[in-house]
Amino acid sequence: MPVISSVLPWHEESLRALVSRRDRMPHALLVSGPAGVGKGLFARSLAQTLLCEAPKGQLACGECPACNWFSQGNHPDFREVIPEADEESPEGDVDSDDARESKAKSLVIKIGQVRAVSDFMTLSTHRAGFRVLILRPAEAMQAAAANALLKTLEEPPPATAIVLVSDQPSRLLPTIRSRCQTVILPAPPIASALAWLRAQSVESPEEVLALAGGAPLLARDLADSEAAAWRRRAIAELARPDGAAALNFAAGIDKGRVEPLLFVLQTWVEDLVRVKSGAHPRRHRGSDGALRAKARRARLDRLLGFDRELTQARRLANHPLNPRLFAEHLLLSYNRATLD
Repeated sequence: MPVISSVLPWHEESLRALVSRRDRMPHALLVSGPAGVGKGLFARSLAQTLLCEAPKGQLACGECPACNWFSQGNHPDFREVIPEADEESPEGDVDSDDARESKAKSLVIKIGQVRAVSDFMTLSTHRAGFRVLILRPAEAMQAAAANALLKTLEEPPPATAIVLVSDQPSRLLPTIRSRCQTVILPAPPIASALAWLRAQSVESPEEVLALAGGAPLLARDLADSEAAAWRRRAIAELARPDGAAALNFAAGIDKGRVEPLLFVLQTWVEDLVRVKSGAHPRRHRGSDGALRAKARRARLDRLLGFDRELTQARRLANHPLNPRLFAEHLLLSYNRATLD
């Protein structure tokens, strides 16, 4: 059976099941799942398939005029709304360092962006078929933008598919969630993920897949040589018996390193909690000795409290702030949690 190029192998079955009902396609879908499993690519594959004028085996042919327009980014019946600074990230779950550092990152989908597609949603389609609108990440919508979208969800135009993509669906308005059919995309089987990573020429795929919590696209990004080298330095700092040198290490943290630092801290603390509770590390499997040494001096209640602090900190990670002071605060909090 034909497979369009953007369909990830672990998504093909879900995509086929969904488009087999194209004559009864829900007007709104909420595609959710862990970060890094390819939700954005799934949404675009769905959009291309719905817009295709000569589908083969239920999937897009990749050859018709509609598929050519879609691949060139100018299909008249397709729109995608994302925070502007994320435009170069097809997945929408993990941004590259270059994208982070190129300009101040927009944190929200604004009401103006939703209003800008209002005419698109009400006019007749150009090709007498579907129109498709993707919003990702949906939780980035401002309250006013969400309310503006809600009006369209309440009175959807015919032959319209609105696809919301989110790895934090609980942050969406309940009224929006209730008007969408949920499509959950879990992490793929380990064997499938490893096969895909090897096909992408990723080194040490087992190691990075474990670090990524089973999310292949995140694992691919974590395998980048520069990212991996920085991560090794960060882990060495967290493993220091006398605590991280918070002031010195934080001095090298710029805005592009805030997210990677949060990721390392969260996954490291997750493993510390597991080791402290008598389990094996799940993320940093090559650092078993260092984790056990740190866990011996750490208090479980403080680790859990610091984990909650990291969850809150993630919401602030891309706001205008002083990255060095932000990193200092987190590393000092880490020391308090791991030194008796």
